[in-house]
Amino acid sequence: MAGLLLGGPVMAWAQSPVDSAVAAEPPMPELEAPPQPAGVTDAIIRQAVRDTIAEDPQPLQAPGQGAAALSGGVTQARLNAAFDQAKVPDCLHGDALKHQPAHIGPIAVVGIYSLPWVVAAVVRGKCN
Repeated sequence: MAGLLLGGPVMAWAQSPVDSAVAAEPPMPELEAPPQPAGVTDAIIRQAVRDTIAEDPQPLQAPGQGAAALSGGVTQARLNAAFDQAKVPDCLHGDALKHQPAHIGPIAVVGIYSLPWVVAAVVRGKCN
């Protein structure tokens, strides 16, 4: 009985006829290139491009183009400098004590002796 139940749907599927709509798909239409205007051929286009390049091999940039046109000049340089100065430094680099200098009065503390200032900068959020 179990063999009949398991074999029944499989046998029915194997014996069912295939849909004729799925089996007989229409062929894809062949696409053609669009027609070119009268008198224009590939040879004429190539010759026109060669003539244009021969006339002016290095065309000048139009005013307002290039890298200088996209820069903000002095204003952008000042803004970039302000952003770089305000950025919170990394604690493991040389500028870690930029916002919290290691000084005891007029004497600068450097090297391994500045580690307490680095720890204080980390605790205060003066460096990342």
